Amino acid sequence: MKILSIGIDKNIVDKNSSVSRRAIEYGNLVDKYHVLVTGDKNIKIDLSSTAKVFSIKLRNKFRGFFDLKKRAIKLIKQNTYNLITVQDVYFLGLLALKLTRQFNLGLEIQVHGFEKFKGIRKLIAKYVLKRADSIRTVSQRLKKQLINDFKVQEDKITVVPIHVGVRIKEQGLRIKEKNDKFVFLTIGRLVPIKNIEMQIKAMANLSSKYPNIELWIIGEGQERKELQVKSCRLQVSDKIKFLGQKDDLAKFYSRANSFLLTSDYEGYGMVIIEAASYGLPIIMTDVGCAGEFIKDNQNGLVINVKNQEALEEAMAKLIEDESLRIKLGNNARDSIKNLLTKEETLSLYKKSWEKAISQT
Repeated sequence: MKILSIGIDKNIVDKNSSVSRRAIEYGNLVDKYHVLVTGDKNIKIDLSSTAKVFSIKLRNKFRGFFDLKKRAIKLIKQNTYNLITVQDVYFLGLLALKLTRQFNLGLEIQVHGFEKFKGIRKLIAKYVLKRADSIRTVSQRLKKQLINDFKVQEDKITVVPIHVGVRIKEQGLRIKEKNDKFVFLTIGRLVPIKNIEMQIKAMANLSSKYPNIELWIIGEGQERKELQVKSCRLQVSDKIKFLGQKDDLAKFYSRANSFLLTSDYEGYGMVIIEAASYGLPIIMTDVGCAGEFIKDNQNGLVINVKNQEALEEAMAKLIEDESLRIKLGNNARDSIKNLLTKEETLSLYKKSWEKAISQT
């Protein structure tokens, strides 16, 4: 099996990155696993005997599409691939579709979600997904969406939750003393779809009754300044810490009392798995892995999207009820044991590749 992956993650050019390590693992499953990405310069990197990265310099977005196509054609002619896989349902997905039809290759589309799903992007996604030979997605929720909204045949879809590779952290849940701070933690890009504003409003509405609460926000994004201004206007800036991007998350997970995810949309939500591994009681909106990994009142609290009142009720419940925090936190940590192993995950990846190739 010879695979060309047309990717969007520039971090793969760093041999020590997690994405490059995953590429090496994929390469161990096949004869060739080559990744084509755009970057700051033209470079070829040998990750292993079977896994290689080809990065081409991106001059501008418009020219970049055609440069990518030109380089892909050259690689296809040199390496006789039998499959193209792509983690994009929009313009890269369209490029991959055109190439696979031109050279009679299998096409696997990876679906992690549908952000910016409107206008021409929506039209392209519908066109590409119906014509893919196989689709690999991260949740049953997305599988249902692919079947219902995109009319994708069910037998083309393979559901493989993202393998986070976390280990269960053997530590006790933080017991709040009377004068301790009660820390809510959230981690993610500071962009509208993550709806961090809802958390800040909740802090403003709860802080008079619970003066010792704090919200720690880890991440960067276009909304940071706006969210900081919002916290000042609501007079809770002293209770909200904007901590920026952090590499060592362990100390924040281990010091928090609860984890919040209030996104309007998620494909899966890897941070939820990480939070669960620390035994944190989780409050999350009904997106991503909610209903599959996190189940309401079993190992977390699941609320409706954009439901401000439900968020505040759930936060108050966890502040007041220590036994509930312990139950939800312990159950979340125990749920980690039910996730797929790395070997099982890789096996399903290979199954999806073989499914696509069998259609050519």
